[in-house]
Amino acid sequence: IGCHLFSTLPPFDLGNTVLGYGLGLASNSAIQPMFGRRTITMMGDGGFWHNGLTSGIANTVFNKNDGILVIMKNGYSSATGTQELPSSPQHSEHKAPDMSMERALEGIGVRWVKTVDNYKVGAVAKMLKEAMTTDYKGLKVIIADGECQLERQRKLRPLVAKQLSEGKRTVRVKYGVDEDTCTGDHSCIRLSGCPTLTIKDNPDPLRTDPVATVIDGCVGCGLCGENAHAAVLCPSFYRAEVIQNPNLWDRLVSRIL
Repeated sequence: IGCHLFSTLPPFDLGNTVLGYGLGLASNSAIQPMFGRRTITMMGDGGFWHNGLTSGIANTVFNKNDGILVIMKNGYSSATGTQELPSSPQHSEHKAPDMSMERALEGIGVRWVKTVDNYKVGAVAKMLKEAMTTDYKGLKVIIADGECQLERQRKLRPLVAKQLSEGKRTVRVKYGVDEDTCTGDHSCIRLSGCPTLTIKDNPDPLRTDPVATVIDGCVGCGLCGENAHAAVLCPSFYRAEVIQNPNLWDRLVSRIL
């Protein structure tokens, strides 16, 4: 249970079963023998602190089950209103500096623990393959670390607004799609599920398929391009920087380019 639960639905279709808050790994022990291979359990850091550490992880280690757990460490209990957790970012007023997810896992007996940036899709896929193929027998935990983008934007927007009101230089990252390169396949949209990635009419009069486009709601997380690169789709995504209150150097460079 959590925001990662949406991955069981289209366009992702990743999940097969859903069980209570932090209880996914507990069911993994019963399900895995039926598949004849290692199965993957997903758990948020909210579920980890709520119930997963004891009901799921402790019992999996105790029973020596050979499963894989992916912990989506976004720093908040996002599905219920982004309440803060022991694993919330360090700037949180409620953050306890000695409450480490990694230490908790090691303390309970997990020996295979690895962390990956969950906004780097290719790196996550590589880590999952490693967990599926390693000779190590026992619980393998992948901590997919990346702050919840909604909560991150809630903190950034007032800071940016303050900088703009003071006339300070601000830089905002935005992604876009090269219309000439886009093939009109739209696999990038199906793989991403990003609400700012959509379609528009093709500007080429000789082509009828609409092209992908990124609308103004883009927050610059980069997942669209990461997905396209990891899935070897058309290289149509580009990264741009939107500069407000540009300085003299910015103006000079823009004239040269």
